[in-house]
Amino acid sequence: MRFIDLLQKVYADFGFNEILVKLSTRPKKRVGSEEQWDKTETALQSALNHKKLGWDLQPGEGAFYGPKIEFSLKDSIGRVWQCGTLQMDFSMPERLEAEFVAEDNSRRTPVMLHRAILGSLERFIGIIIENYAGALPLWLSPYQAVVLNISEGQADYARKVAGELKHNGVRAHADLRNEKITYKIREHSLRKLPYQIIVGDKEVAAQMVAVRTRTGSDLGQMSLQALIERLKAEISRRYS
Repeated sequence: MRFIDLLQKVYADFGFNEILVKLSTRPKKRVGSEEQWDKTETALQSALNHKKLGWDLQPGEGAFYGPKIEFSLKDSIGRVWQCGTLQMDFSMPERLEAEFVAEDNSRRTPVMLHRAILGSLERFIGIIIENYAGALPLWLSPYQAVVLNISEGQADYARKVAGELKHNGVRAHADLRNEKITYKIREHSLRKLPYQIIVGDKEVAAQMVAVRTRTGSDLGQMSLQALIERLKAEISRRYS
């Protein structure tokens, strides 16, 4: 049950709240005694019911070495991805000659638990990118903000702003290329970078920044400290 709690928390952090659960039971070809299968299948079923999870039964779909629970995620457009598993294993502990001392001082062979939350990390990254269509939540974006200068005259201030953002834990960089500001804004919007921080002569004079979101919303001018507080608050909310 603690594994289920951990799995639900991890999925919620990534913004997945619809989890499909399946219990796979003994196949025809299997190892272990009927008593072991009865006990472990009942334990997995009880854990799912205790957590009040809706689940489907998959008769005969367990591994040859034990029953398993499969956790699948539904993404933003309804596609289902099987990711997490909790599998019981009667075979490996015996092959490893693993033992533990029971309460009656007898030596017994344990049942091994195989567990996975993300599955293949590379595949899970692909699932996240697909789910958000590339527009990753702020906390997850490789770059969270880019600072854009309008002309060469604001380059030093842009570097200072980017440096302050980095100092406060924000993944930011300055784009100081000699390009039109409209070109740079469009390019970073297509890249779905969460925030664009624009500095021109007015911002330098007022020691402020102009802020745009990747959706095109213009948040207007604000102090650098106000921006940092906004970003930190959004990051702390994780997936929202």
